[in-house]
Amino acid sequence: MSDTTDDANNPNNRMLKFQKLQSETNEIQSIFSKNEQNEFNEELLKTMKELTYQSQQKINEELLKTNNDLKDQNTELKNQSEQVLKEIRSMKSDLEESKKQHSSEMHSMKSTMSNSADSVLLPDTPVNNGIRAIVVGKEFVLKHVFENVSEIGASPAYSEEEEHFNIPWKMYVYRDKGCIAFYLKCPKSLKVDEWSALTNIEYSIVSNQGTRKTRECSKNFGNKKYTTRSCSYGWPDFIDWKDLEKDFIVDGKLRVEIRVKITKTTGLYGKPLRNFDERNKAFSDVVIVVKEKKFHVFKLHLAAQSAYFKSLLSEISPNAEVEVSDIESEDFQVFLEVLYGEPAINEKTVEVILYLAEKYDTHAVTKKCEEFLIDGSGKEKKKKLQLAIKYKLDKLKKHCFDNIVSAGEIRSVLPSDISDLHPSTMKTLLQKSLDLLE
Repeated sequence: MSDTTDDANNPNNRMLKFQKLQSETNEIQSIFSKNEQNEFNEELLKTMKELTYQSQQKINEELLKTNNDLKDQNTELKNQSEQVLKEIRSMKSDLEESKKQHSSEMHSMKSTMSNSADSVLLPDTPVNNGIRAIVVGKEFVLKHVFENVSEIGASPAYSEEEEHFNIPWKMYVYRDKGCIAFYLKCPKSLKVDEWSALTNIEYSIVSNQGTRKTRECSKNFGNKKYTTRSCSYGWPDFIDWKDLEKDFIVDGKLRVEIRVKITKTTGLYGKPLRNFDERNKAFSDVVIVVKEKKFHVFKLHLAAQSAYFKSLLSEISPNAEVEVSDIESEDFQVFLEVLYGEPAINEKTVEVILYLAEKYDTHAVTKKCEEFLIDGSGKEKKKKLQLAIKYKLDKLKKHCFDNIVSAGEIRSVLPSDISDLHPSTMKTLLQKSLDLLE
């Protein structure tokens, strides 16, 4: 063999070659691995930058949208608040005009209040600030101002629906053969249990100077036998349209009123919770007669809770009959149930119970009604505020004001005729509106 062959087959030489080859291989792998890692890092960095840019763009878009929404909300709130402020600031002039129109009525009312306080209140009667509400019976007045009257045609234009003594009411007008038709509507369902409401109604169209066009009638609403089973009543020719335009329409607006006095009702409150008929005779010592219906009651129980009955029954002999007028027997039924501890105060009965509690000077019952209206009633704020003002319920009134949180809610409690607002109520609503602007 040659020397070359011997060197190639020499183990030492082969080992050196292998080590050299291994070193070169490692170097190549190292370079390849480094290049691959650099490429991966660059791709990862590129991807991260792209994702970051996209996320930032999305965040910026959301922030811009939120900012625009807040601007829109603030603009809407400002517009609503400014509108309410405008309406409330006009109250003063409206009130002044109303005072001029009704100065004699206000003077008469003050005299009545003074005489009533002297003759009716007893020394031990607990009342709010020494002032009682004036109760004139189951009466109420619906008022509304129709706008754009020239546009009214054969289709009725309606007032807002109001609930009084568990019955809904609203007014409507329309044009009919050269006249204006004027109606009272009772939307209470005719498909429920039998009910009826006999009413005396006075319809009036009122000018800005206080001139009135008035018509009167009696009407029995409801679904009982002998009722007309209709839900509306009025006149298709209340006044000639030309006379209406000449004497009553101002700036396209028409003021209307309907005064309703409920003289008899049946079937409005459901089944009695307690019997006061002959079955209760053994637990009574006096009989209260309301429109021929007899209520057997315990004299001391009534006298302890009512200054009125304390005076009425103080000289009555045992088991005598005492007639009470100017109320309905089913109204007196639910009132007695409250006096005897039954849970009779609910959405249907609370208004009539308030009315009788005031009429018979029963402060504890008035308080229970107020608590129900604050904690348990789902009636609208406007209705609650009306009852609070009418019956001097200071806690309920404060509750209503405290829960007004928007300009829209201020507008919702305003009457259609702003001059009907008491000055103290107007002041509170104005302050509330100013607070919402801050």
